Amino acid sequence: MMMNFTIDNRILFGFILVVAIFNFILFVSMVKHRIKYRRLFKSYDNFMTGKTAKNLEDIIILLRKDIRSLKNENRLNREAIRELNKVQRECYQKIGILKYDAFEGMGGKLSFAFCMLNYRNSGYIINSIHSRETTFNYIRIVENGQTDQVLSDEEKIVLEQALGYRER
Repeated sequence: MMMNFTIDNRILFGFILVVAIFNFILFVSMVKHRIKYRRLFKSYDNFMTGKTAKNLEDIIILLRKDIRSLKNENRLNREAIRELNKVQRECYQKIGILKYDAFEGMGGKLSFAFCMLNYRNSGYIINSIHSRETTFNYIRIVENGQTDQVLSDEEKIVLEQALGYRER
């Protein structure tokens, strides 16, 4: 008994079409990988041109020395930054200032109060009171945002400005 197999032309055409599409995808993938391979080989060839194993060893040793040097420099920079932060905390960085007329009718607002504080809110308040005959200057010491002495209204205002409780 002999079996006769017949394949419909449409099925055969579909099978050939699927195989052709698959081959095309493989071809595109192969071209893409070939281009990547050539780039990699070219960069490898450029790297290895004129170099021996001894040269590569020297390069690696130099790179290790550079890394050690950079680590040491980084450590020194960190220490310098820490020291600068310590110094910066002692610098006067917060201020308050107010010009005012100390005596009615003097005009010109020639008197002033000035406050300068460091990071820890310690510093000075300077009050200069101007009159027709003379000028009086007072200085108050501020520790942690407070003073031992009674402050005038103007001195309170500049202290609050420096502490950030009031706008200038």
